[in-house]
Amino acid sequence: MLNDIWLFILAVVFVAINGITQLSYAASLGYALKPTSFAYFVGAIGNLLTGSVTPIAGQAETLTLAGLIKKMGERVSALLIAAIIGIIMGITGSVSIIANFAGPSVVSGMMSGVGLILSMVAIEMFSQEKRTGSISIASAIVIWALTHDVVYTVAGSVLISTIDFALVQKRRVDLRLVAESNGQTTENLQSDDWKFWTKGYWQEFKLIKPIFNTAAILGALSFICLNIGSNTAFGNITASIAGTTQNLDHLTIINSFADLPSILFGGAPIEAIISGTAGAPWPVAAGIVMMLLTGVLLLTGVVGKMSKYVPAQSIAGFLLVIGFVLTFVPNLNGAMATDSPVQGIVALGVTAITKNPFLGMVFGVLARYLGALVGIA
Repeated sequence: MLNDIWLFILAVVFVAINGITQLSYAASLGYALKPTSFAYFVGAIGNLLTGSVTPIAGQAETLTLAGLIKKMGERVSALLIAAIIGIIMGITGSVSIIANFAGPSVVSGMMSGVGLILSMVAIEMFSQEKRTGSISIASAIVIWALTHDVVYTVAGSVLISTIDFALVQKRRVDLRLVAESNGQTTENLQSDDWKFWTKGYWQEFKLIKPIFNTAAILGALSFICLNIGSNTAFGNITASIAGTTQNLDHLTIINSFADLPSILFGGAPIEAIISGTAGAPWPVAAGIVMMLLTGVLLLTGVVGKMSKYVPAQSIAGFLLVIGFVLTFVPNLNGAMATDSPVQGIVALGVTAITKNPFLGMVFGVLARYLGALVGIA
């Protein structure tokens, strides 16, 4: 029992710390972070009511895609449209229908492609910050080889690389430089203020007026496609780590409802993630506690303080193990073991090249029908 409690705490704390690196990135893209806490609280309630094993949190792919829309009003409109359509799709069961229609070969191929994307992100992080990245990757590989435990791998690799960065090298993350490198102004960076009874605390809670135009609509379509792919891929991967299944419609409803109160105030969208909490004892509870903890850290301004000490590259090792060992290899084997592996290979290739799981699914399905015409799939 004591060992289970220890693993539970490790998973919650280090997945939350892992999320802080994504939230720091979100701040650099102009998102207001205190309002983002609303999304985490709604996500925790949603998982509690549905028993969903997949938590939601900041996700680099969605943050980056939305960050390409520089005008905040257009960004809010695009995310708002995508969230509303996501709720409708979840309620009508469309996400599960789409996943079932795609079939096991295509879904496995797409998930394998996502694993390859995560692995490439880990390598890119290494190239950005070689010392931190190499320490994270080396420690993750060693810990995984010794324990085959996701929780210890996440905790150990993030902790060791962060200690080297913050204590040995005595370095700090400069969020303003990160923001400027992403083409953003710095006035929207997360405030450290925690005194909620003061006027200054509430300056980040400003309703953003949506701007509905062609750019917003096109952006919304992109988010919808990415959301379907991410929920299908990340939800299934996280559930497989926990040894269970994920209701994709429930997951879509939860993350879509969670985004609404956040994005209306200029906060970040949060989506399904591949989470180490799935490898912990009581994985549903671990995900809920992680989201509640992150929400509190956002509201109290602690994220702004902690993000100075946790470099984004500290998650490189965790991403590599999750991406290559736990996602790419087993799903590639799964796709190859089906009666129609060509579909899976097409889905894998398109997903990896376009970095869009939904497109991978679409082309995998097209390969099924085209292959049937020529007798190769």
